[in-house]
Amino acid sequence: MTSRPLSPLADARTRLLAGRDAVAPVTLPPGQALGLAAAETVRAPHALPPTAVALRPGVAVASADLVGATPQAPALLPVAPPHVLIGAALPADADAVLPADAVAMSGPFAEIGQSAYPGENARKAGGDLSAGAVIVAAGGTVTAEVALALACAGIAEVAVRRPAIRIDAAAAPEAAFLARILAEAGCAVVEGAADLVITLAADVAAATHPDAILGLALQPGRDSALDLSGPTPRLVVAPRFDGLVAVLQGLVLPLVAVLAGRRPNSIERPLTAKVASHVGMTDLVLLAAEPQGWRPIATGQATLAALLAADAVALIAPDSEGLPAGAPLAATPLREPFEPR
Repeated sequence: MTSRPLSPLADARTRLLAGRDAVAPVTLPPGQALGLAAAETVRAPHALPPTAVALRPGVAVASADLVGATPQAPALLPVAPPHVLIGAALPADADAVLPADAVAMSGPFAEIGQSAYPGENARKAGGDLSAGAVIVAAGGTVTAEVALALACAGIAEVAVRRPAIRIDAAAAPEAAFLARILAEAGCAVVEGAADLVITLAADVAAATHPDAILGLALQPGRDSALDLSGPTPRLVVAPRFDGLVAVLQGLVLPLVAVLAGRRPNSIERPLTAKVASHVGMTDLVLLAAEPQGWRPIATGQATLAALLAADAVALIAPDSEGLPAGAPLAATPLREPFEPR
């Protein structure tokens, strides 16, 4: 049986990804690694907090000393319980925190007229994070929450992968848009050596090497080209945002996933309305997330209004005439193109 030939886009993607490996990791402080992909799984080196801590200001008590205490039959303690502030470590024998006014002195004794349960207004040792718990998995994003956990665990540096991409273009809203999308995807937008070059050119053919793959049968972005003639792959795209969105989804983000050691994110939901696609073209579909599923906003095109309303994007294969309402469709969330940790 002969295999069906790849579509122009699928062929370009296969050739672009062939032989590509994840880029070498760099080590950064957590605050500088925000948005980047972790190069390895990082686990909590010890329990957090290491000892029980107070969750409110008050007095640190041992709940076992106050069993059955009431205003009519208060517990009498030979030593007044210590005052603590939020986040302060509790004494070894204490496991709860009560309001400061719960204590009244009665001669040499501290009188407490209420009981406390273990852990009341306190976080036990390991209550925030157990020793060995995964803070971020390899390929996961270093988010603000991850950076906080790393800092709380005393981890000063984290190994991350940051693909480098160069944008060759005159100053334009599309170039700024592309740079922002790439930065949010965990890439470094550079001016020198890069893992990928994206050239914005009004005349794609004139800006492309003769051996390049010209025309990807991608709608929008049908005239884009992939140039593999040099040591660094180069994508040539018309300076128009709709084609950029399609090329990002079809080629750029799959390459970034490989270079960063990540997995593309895909969420399957039913379509709330049919999608009509052009046979022979890979059609971009912009989708809005609704309780019933994906609502198609635009197919084969991307207006600014549609882009502003979209939550996800999908590509319809060129051998498809479309999909009926209710059909499942796997789509990539625009703001989370890679699987979260």
